[in-house]
Amino acid sequence: MQPRISTVFVRPVNWKELVRICEEEGFSFDRDRGDHYIMTKPGAARPVVIPRKSALREDIVLGIARTVGLDKKLLKARLNPQKKVK
Repeated sequence: MQPRISTVFVRPVNWKELVRICEEEGFSFDRDRGDHYIMTKPGAARPVVIPRKSALREDIVLGIARTVGLDKKLLKARLNPQKKVK
């Protein structure tokens, strides 16, 4: 049996970065519940619930991205914006 190779698509993300991405997608703050930040958007199937942690795991980040409507490729582009050269 060969060892399983981890395929990490997304680095650990701070919850504030996810809030920024959700705001760019049209979501806005609705309420906070304990250590969770909840955002909504008119017409969205369900609210986005973001745990307030400094390093969110890949599975949580991808789940939130799926709720917002972003695929892995677009999420990576939003998390790692290209620096503009002057």
